[in-house]
Amino acid sequence: MKLWKKWAGGGVELIFPRRCSCCRVGLPGKGQVICADCLATIHYLQSPLCSCCGRGLPDSSGGDHLCGFCLRQPPVYGRARSVVYYEEPVSHLLHRLKYAADTSTLPALAQVMAPFMYDLAQEFQPAADRIIPVPLFPARLKKRGLNQSLLLARIFFPQAGTALLVDGMIRTRDTPPQTSLDGDTRRKNLKGAFAVRIPAAVRGRRIFLVDDVLTTGTTVIECGRALLAAGAVEISVVTVARVAEYR
Repeated sequence: MKLWKKWAGGGVELIFPRRCSCCRVGLPGKGQVICADCLATIHYLQSPLCSCCGRGLPDSSGGDHLCGFCLRQPPVYGRARSVVYYEEPVSHLLHRLKYAADTSTLPALAQVMAPFMYDLAQEFQPAADRIIPVPLFPARLKKRGLNQSLLLARIFFPQAGTALLVDGMIRTRDTPPQTSLDGDTRRKNLKGAFAVRIPAAVRGRRIFLVDDVLTTGTTVIECGRALLAAGAVEISVVTVARVAEYR
């Protein structure tokens, strides 16, 4: 039976060859969902980075250090880290996941995220830490059919178990999408828009807050404020991508 399945699988691949999730070119071998050419275009965030907000820094001689923004106005979170810059092809994969509920992009995103996950696993302590995906308002969740932050959290932290608080936070009002707003309006739009569902679940805990993209940081800052008010001791932000400042 196993041999038959192997032959059948090979026949399917001959008729319908596996294709790159980004450019749709045929893939030669197994275990790959993004072709080498597309992988080569992805820009990973590497040192030097701001040791707080994780933005790329232009000076390669000083190593990681605090950027001017964080020196002038430290954010509520202790540290934010993103895997790649928000550019094609990753931006397209995230857009398909977020707005078209296309979960077929998840293996490709997992391949992109893989180099980051070992270091993350060393930091995460399931007995002490908690993972919370940035929530969607119920009406928007129903419309989209999924919360992309929750699916990405499960990739980032496959060993999380009960430390992943699926409904750890709620969105208290349906705010306009942030993408259509400028910086000041973004902050006003989200002020007080998040709440912790069960404060006892985060009290005294370090929280890993997961989202898809870090742009101005307004969303994670507002989430962080609610978490700290509920008794969390430290917030670490993890996203797949972030908008580039120094590129």
